[in-house]
Amino acid sequence: MGLLSDYGYRITDQPSEGDAWVINSCTVKNPSQDAMQTQIEGALKLGKPAIVTGCVPQGDRNVKILEHCSVVGVTQIDRIVEVVE
Repeated sequence: MGLLSDYGYRITDQPSEGDAWVINSCTVKNPSQDAMQTQIEGALKLGKPAIVTGCVPQGDRNVKILEHCSVVGVTQIDRIVEVVE
């Protein structure tokens, strides 16, 4: 959030207001993976691009729904602005 704010992006808690969704998912695989998938589906339903970060998408790139997303690994988070743009 800090990097995006520094580049002039406005952060919102209202999903319908955002131009893109940045979804961070990590730790315990099944609950986190399920929550990540629900968030991605919500973004896609609203026609919003989804950028998924964290260890869940990095750990299992075979998750089918990730085909519709940009993925930023945990060691690449400094490139989040580039991916959003």
